[in-house]
Amino acid sequence: MFTAKYNLTKKNLLMLKEWIYQHPKKVYRYIMVVLIISFGLIFIQYHFFTPKLSIGNKIPTMYSESDQVKADMDKHDQKIEVIVNELQSLKKKRESDPLSKNDSLRIEYLFNQYQNLKNGH
Repeated sequence: MFTAKYNLTKKNLLMLKEWIYQHPKKVYRYIMVVLIISFGLIFIQYHFFTPKLSIGNKIPTMYSESDQVKADMDKHDQKIEVIVNELQSLKKKRESDPLSKNDSLRIEYLFNQYQNLKNGH
C-alpha cells in the first residue's frame, strides 16, 4: 500500500516536472501572480491591521531604576567616607596618645565594616 502511494506520488511529480518544462511562460506567469498578490497582501495587512501600540512611552526598567541605583551608590560612598574619616581621626589620636582597648576594638570594627562595604557584602 505504501509503495503504491509512493509510486503514484512519484508519477504525479514527474508529470508536473514535464508540464513545467513544456510550459515555462505559464509557470513564470503563475509564479509572478502569486508573488505580486502576496506582496500586495503584506501592504494591506500593514495598512489595515497594524498592531496597536500603547500611547504612553514606557521607560525600560534599566533606565527607570537608574536613579535608585545612583542613590544607593551615593549612600554606599557616604558610609565608606564616614568610616575613612573616623579611621583617620583614630590614626591622629594614635600619633598623639596611646590607644585604649576601646579604640583598638573600634578600629577593628571599622576596618571590618570598610572591607564589607568595599567587597559588596
